[in-house]
Amino acid sequence: MRTRNFFLGAVIGSLLGVAAFSEPALFQTPAISDPEPADRQSGIIRGQVFAADGEHPLVRARVTLHSTGGRGERVTRTVRTDSRGEYEIRNLEEGEYTLRASRNGYLSRSYSREKPSQSGRRRRSLPLSLAPGQVLDGIDFPLIQGGVVEGTVVDPYNEPRSRVSVTLSAYRSYGGERELVPAGRARTDDRGRFRLFDIRPGSYYLSAVPRPLDHREEEADRSFPPVYYPGVLNPQEAAKVEVAAGEEVGGFYFTLIEVRSYGISGRVLTPEGRPARSVWIRSRRESDEFLVSGMEPSVDSDRQGEFKVKGLLPGRHRVTARSEGNEDLRMASAIVDVTDQDIEGLTLVLAAGAEITGRIVTDREEADLDWRRIWLYMEPIGSSSRYAGGGDSQVEEDFTFKIKDVPEATYRLVVRLPSWGNRYVESIRIRTEELTERPIEVRSGDRLDGVEILVSSEGAQIGGVVEKEEGREVAQAATVLVFAADSDYWGPHSRFTRRTRTDQRGQFSLKGLVPARYLVCAVTDLEYGLESNLDYLRSLERDAERIDLSRGQRLEKNLVALPAPKVH
Repeated sequence: MRTRNFFLGAVIGSLLGVAAFSEPALFQTPAISDPEPADRQSGIIRGQVFAADGEHPLVRARVTLHSTGGRGERVTRTVRTDSRGEYEIRNLEEGEYTLRASRNGYLSRSYSREKPSQSGRRRRSLPLSLAPGQVLDGIDFPLIQGGVVEGTVVDPYNEPRSRVSVTLSAYRSYGGERELVPAGRARTDDRGRFRLFDIRPGSYYLSAVPRPLDHREEEADRSFPPVYYPGVLNPQEAAKVEVAAGEEVGGFYFTLIEVRSYGISGRVLTPEGRPARSVWIRSRRESDEFLVSGMEPSVDSDRQGEFKVKGLLPGRHRVTARSEGNEDLRMASAIVDVTDQDIEGLTLVLAAGAEITGRIVTDREEADLDWRRIWLYMEPIGSSSRYAGGGDSQVEEDFTFKIKDVPEATYRLVVRLPSWGNRYVESIRIRTEELTERPIEVRSGDRLDGVEILVSSEGAQIGGVVEKEEGREVAQAATVLVFAADSDYWGPHSRFTRRTRTDQRGQFSLKGLVPARYLVCAVTDLEYGLESNLDYLRSLERDAERIDLSRGQRLEKNLVALPAPKVH
C-alpha cells in the first residue's frame, strides 16, 4: 500500500480536515467506473506514474497512448503527469489501446500488470480494451532507474585505447535462432574508459572492438577481433555481467587481442565494363557475432575502380558494392572465403537489383480492403543472405506493387495485411508456379513480373478467455500462440504461426487464420521471436491443444496459461 503525502502532512491535514488516505495495491485489476455525465460517449484512461523505488510520484512524466486496431486512423495521444504524478486521457473512442510512460532518469516502459522486469527484456504491453463511455482507473506505471556498466580498454601493450566500441549484449531470438543482440553501446574516451547507462536489469555479455582500420598503415596486416569479457574470443566462453535496477557495476578491464588479418582487393566495373569510381565497398563476415561487433571494414573505389578492403579475419565474407548517386541503385556482391592469405583480383560488376512486380486480388469485391495498409517485403533466408537487406513496397491504389533494388540472395515474400478484418493470404503465384511457401532465389538484374497475391476474406477465427493455472482468475497479458500441427510449416514468418496477448479481462482474439490443423496454447510470458524456434515449438507440443479450423469458421476456446518453457 502506498500513501500520498501532502505538504506539511498532519498540520495542513488537521487545518483543512483532510485525512490521509491509502490507495489500492500497485498491481490490482484496473477499476471500471461509471462515466462522468459529460463523457457518456467517450472513454477515459487515467492513473499515476511513480518511482518503483520509494514510490514517490514523478512529475512531468510523458504518457503516450496508441490505438492498436480498428479500421480508422491510428490514434496517438501524449500527456504529462501533474504535481502528483497523475495523468488523464479523455475523449477516447471504443477500441484497443496500449500505453507507454517515460521520464528522464528512468527506463521507459509499456503498461503491464507485472512488476518491472528483472530479466533484461522489455515487458510487452498489456492491451487495454475500452468500451463506449468506459473509464479505466488505476493504470499506473512504476518506473525503475537503469543500471550503469563502466570499465577500461587497453591495447596489448597495456596502454589505454580510445575510440573502441564497447557493446553490452543479451541473447534474443531472431529468425528461430538464439543470438547476441546489442542492448547498449559506447566508445572509450582518451583514457580508454567507457560508460554504458540506462541499462535494463538482466544478464549481459560485454565485448570490445576498435574501429575497422584504427591502426597504422604498416600494421595493416594486423587486426583486433571482438574480445569478450573477461578476455576471450569465443562468446560461448564469455562471463555474464549481471545488472540490477539503478546499480552501477564497474571494474571491467579489457585487453585487446591482436591477430593476423588479411585483405581483399579487386575492381568494380559498370554494367558497360568501365571502371566504377567512388563506389562503396563493404565486407561483412558471416558470423553469429556480427550483430555484436557491428564493425565491418569498408572503402571507396578509386578512379580506376580499384579497391582493397583490409583488416579481415579468417572466415566467410560477403563483399558488396553499392553505387547510388543520381542514378538508380546499382549493386554487386560476392562470397569470399578468407583463409591464410590476401585475396586478389576480385571483380564486381554492378547491376540493377532484382525487381518484382505484381498485383493483389481478392476472392470478392470489397471496398474496405485498404491498399494503404498492405505492406510487402522480401525477407532474406539463411545465413548466406541474412544481411542482404531485402526490398519492400507499399501497394498502389489499383492494388499493384513493385519491389525494387532487391540484392542477390534467397528470400521469402512476406505480405502484411491490415490488422482488422478476417483476411489471409491464400496463395502467391506467378502464372502456374506456386510461390506461397517456396523460397525465392533472385540474382542481380532479375525481373519477376506478374506475381499474383490472392487474398481471401474468409479466414478462420479463434477467441476466448485465458485463465491462470491456479484458481479461476483471468490471465492478463498472457500470450496465446497458434501454430501448425504439421512441423513442415514451422519457421520464421510462417503463415501458420500467429500470436496475440490477452487484454485486461483475459480475452483474446485472432482473425485471418489460414484454414488448417493447428496447435493452440497459452503461456504466461513468451519472448518475441521464439515462435520461430523449432525446438521451442516442440517443447510446447505436449501441452498444446489440437484444433481444426475451416474456411470462415469462428471457434471459441478457453485456455489455461502455463509457464513458458525455459530457453537455453
